[in-house]
Amino acid sequence: MKLTSSRRGRIFVVLILIACLVRLFLYIRSKSFASRLPVVEPCHPVIGNAMLVVGMSSEQLFNNLSRALANPAKLFRVMATVMPVVVTNDPDMTQRILTSPDCLEKAFLYKFFRLDSGLFAANYDLWKAQRKAINPTFNLKILHKFIPLFDKYAQELVQTLGAFADGRALNLSPFMHRCSMKTICATTMGVVIDEDSDADRFAELLQKTFHLAFKRLFHVHWHVDWMYRLTKDYKKDEKIREEIYKYGDEIMRKAAERHSRRMNLFKREDDDCCKLQIFMDQMLNTNSGKKFSDIEINHNFYTMIVGGSDTTGIFLGYIAIALAANQDIQEKVYQEICTVYPRNKEVIFTPESLNQLLYTDMFLKECLRLFPVVPMVVRKTLRDVDLNGFQVPKGNILIVSIYNLHRRKDIWGPNANRFDPENFSAERCAGRHPYAFIPFSGGNRNCLGYRYAMINMKIVVVHLLRTFKLTSDWRLEDLRFRFEALLKTAADPEIRLVRR
Repeated sequence: MKLTSSRRGRIFVVLILIACLVRLFLYIRSKSFASRLPVVEPCHPVIGNAMLVVGMSSEQLFNNLSRALANPAKLFRVMATVMPVVVTNDPDMTQRILTSPDCLEKAFLYKFFRLDSGLFAANYDLWKAQRKAINPTFNLKILHKFIPLFDKYAQELVQTLGAFADGRALNLSPFMHRCSMKTICATTMGVVIDEDSDADRFAELLQKTFHLAFKRLFHVHWHVDWMYRLTKDYKKDEKIREEIYKYGDEIMRKAAERHSRRMNLFKREDDDCCKLQIFMDQMLNTNSGKKFSDIEINHNFYTMIVGGSDTTGIFLGYIAIALAANQDIQEKVYQEICTVYPRNKEVIFTPESLNQLLYTDMFLKECLRLFPVVPMVVRKTLRDVDLNGFQVPKGNILIVSIYNLHRRKDIWGPNANRFDPENFSAERCAGRHPYAFIPFSGGNRNCLGYRYAMINMKIVVVHLLRTFKLTSDWRLEDLRFRFEALLKTAADPEIRLVRR
């Protein structure tokens, strides 16, 4: 029997409906695994946990989610409408997730930052090849050669702050970001930013575009690219990025010129020092095993700039308020610094002398515990994953709440929210779970800049405390946070500097 065109059309529609129903059934079945997990409350049909976020300010959002993610269960779920997200703040579950080869994929939300061809958000296969090539650029031999640059920009920071050392209350955040921006460009790109205003503006623009990318996460319909392109935020972001690229392109141009000169020198001199390649050199080197495409170089450039300037700039602000709000701890750090680097002698930093700053190291780790700049890690399962007998199917989202992990009372004691560098004494560290403290994430896809950051921050603290005494009317308990991609305060604390 011959089918009419109208009948063929009806059959086609029925087949499409059947296909959609089958797809919906498979999707629901793939998510039904989470029904056995405890759920964050309040949770409602269809909208899930949306009431925790809808209509909330960024400060309220942080408070709601930090309380929700403090759930004592080893694994629990947050419902993003009908989609379950598996969450943990348990060190054992954290270790299983971060060390599993099946949990090395970043979740879809990282794509909103538009850096998905770089280490920050690349898919697993691309990330693996890039990480292998870039790892050597952060080995200790290279990091130790950065010490004079860390020293230079830390000295420049305290010289600038000297103009404000008259007891007035001061927001240090812009100065810390400037120092971090100049340092990361000089060390990893080999480029000097001469103008303070350029460093300030570049840092400001990068913060703005990251804020817009994170804001997109909480507007579900904006997850669809074409719908997002119709928004004012998209147009605003495009305008910001246009200015960002002017600064970024100029830095990359200078880095490429420097690399070209360096390679010409390398051809003439067989010097082992020439073979030590910084981050940008490695990506530009066409003779290395991994060939980076233009977009990979571009995305890794911005990944490194944001990772090395914004995160460090934010954290230096936390260091300053932690010192200012704890005079007894500040004095102990200062006395140790004076022992290792006497006041009547010129400061000469060496790896050995920096390793002698044991209490300073404890202080910095306690800052990282209470103020992890990256408060959570979000992964997607590449394959079905077994988490202590609980099966999570392929394609599901996992969250590790670092902020809550670092404040668990069963790990850090009844005063887990109190600032105490003794948490990192040898006695207290003995027997502690290796994944109880992960300020730079953990496993194979951790932050490769951990040692870079610790050396840099120690040098900044040395110069800061040898030059100034820090005080503040703020207490650490007064700090309120806002929900962003990075852990930021709702208001910038003010600090007073007095010359020693």
